[in-house]
Amino acid sequence: MIADSVPWREELLRVATALERRAVLKRWTTRTGFLVERDLMVGMFTVRRLVESAKTSSLLPRERVSLGIHPLTGRVPGIYDRWSYWEYYDMDSKRQTELTVRQLVSLFIHSFVLEFHPQSEDGPATIWVVSERDRHKWLYSIPFARVAELFRRVGDEGVVHMEGPYDETLTRLSQHDYVDAGLAQYDPYPFVENRTPSRDQLAAAFPSLVSGRKQH
Repeated sequence: MIADSVPWREELLRVATALERRAVLKRWTTRTGFLVERDLMVGMFTVRRLVESAKTSSLLPRERVSLGIHPLTGRVPGIYDRWSYWEYYDMDSKRQTELTVRQLVSLFIHSFVLEFHPQSEDGPATIWVVSERDRHKWLYSIPFARVAELFRRVGDEGVVHMEGPYDETLTRLSQHDYVDAGLAQYDPYPFVENRTPSRDQLAAAFPSLVSGRKQH
């Protein structure tokens, strides 16, 4: 269990910066591939540990992230087929889907395919990923920038409001939640100018978390 989240958040911001920097490189080496895979796995594990340690907003695990989805077009790839995963899925598919942050983290940590390509004339730096559980259905794609954005958002997150009993039902709201709900503005990012909305404003903005509770 994480007691002090600061070092974990600092590491997440470091990973986000590294991914952003490598995403725009025109040429990758074998070493680059190792560093990218390491940072992706460290970043996703860090997000999971922060969530499981109740160091994030209560809303974070349910936030949704957009991904591309590529249906299976042939037989289910086996363990050695993952090195040629593009032969088994519709790589030209334009379909989009969404996963929650919790689902996305699990997808990476339990990945069967985890491959990535730098920015090129064909498009931005992209990650291809699917879990052991889903490989018989489809493959996902997600831009590097979207993953780095998630890592940076969590790394910069600060819990600014808590209420309820100190158990798994404790409500935690971050400055990002305030901004997303229109209760504050970044001044500058990641800080907010107003951290003291009224109880009625909180209940109206977050009814499933706040309404009917006694403030702790």
